[in-house]
Amino acid sequence: MEHAVTERVPGRGRRVVVVVEDDRPVGELLASIINDEDGYYAIHVTRPTDALETLKHVKPDLLVLDVGLPGMSGIELYDRVREDERLRRVPVMFETAVAREHKSEFNSRGIKNVIEKPFDLDEVVRCVHKLAPRWN
Repeated sequence: MEHAVTERVPGRGRRVVVVVEDDRPVGELLASIINDEDGYYAIHVTRPTDALETLKHVKPDLLVLDVGLPGMSGIELYDRVREDERLRRVPVMFETAVAREHKSEFNSRGIKNVIEKPFDLDEVVRCVHKLAPRWN
């Protein structure tokens, strides 16, 4: 298993964001800009199976999901996460290059937080702050 976390997340009191992105440079960039924000800690995983394993050990404050993941789409992963009572209310932000192609799937699930690639990094940070506000 690659990048999955099985220990406590460092930085108690920080908002934890799990980024699921199979394109390693994109995922590392997202995790890096989130980690650069005071009060946030990002974990990047590249595969949906690793995300599910990570989520057994870490309850994030936000999930960032790519739609086009290998083996299981981000939307399928979202559905699996929503079946878990412990994770059901965790906010989710999708990122995709093909938002229009998935509009009906997003709408039927009530998904409103979608950022299109190529994305503006400031927009990503604003969305993270909105969905998982820092603790004061």
